[in-house]
Amino acid sequence: MDNMNTHVNLTIDLNRPLLKEGPDFLSHKVIIKTNEYAYLRPTITAMLFCMVYIVIGSCLIGLAIYLLIMSIKYDLVIFVGGFGIAITTFGLTLIQPFLRRASFDKTSGVFDNRRDRDVKLHHITSLQINNKRVQRKHALSYHCFELNLLTEHGRRINLLNHNNEAQLLNDAQLLAAFLNVEITDCRREIIL
Repeated sequence: MDNMNTHVNLTIDLNRPLLKEGPDFLSHKVIIKTNEYAYLRPTITAMLFCMVYIVIGSCLIGLAIYLLIMSIKYDLVIFVGGFGIAITTFGLTLIQPFLRRASFDKTSGVFDNRRDRDVKLHHITSLQINNKRVQRKHALSYHCFELNLLTEHGRRINLLNHNNEAQLLNDAQLLAAFLNVEITDCRREIIL
């Protein structure tokens, strides 16, 4: 019976990033629409990056249809069409996270990122900034930054994850003022 009343204290390592990877470009910005509503909007650059794959893949599918009508080289049609379908599918998979809108709504009192369980705004204790070094096997390594939401119940939820430090700091300040919370800066110096 005593085991049920035992309280366990757990510590969270705030210096450890939540995500291992991150884009090498500015992916999202914080937009404060009114005093009651804020959301994360994908940048045009991020959307164009994904759209390139979708457009190229669609063009290859169109080319495969044209080749099917104009010739009898079915092996070429299958190759070009299959390649087009694969590239289009990859582009659609890439764009999915950018189309999900994460929002802070003071009217309903809820943060909703359409991925994690909703968080009541009054449970948010602070925002946290982390940095990390993304290492690629066959490409250059780069710095990346995270903006995380911390709750009074010990949850950490990632909000932003990209390599534009100045924009991330600006977004953190905007969001902290909107939510009336502090920013916990856990960035550490990374020596190359």
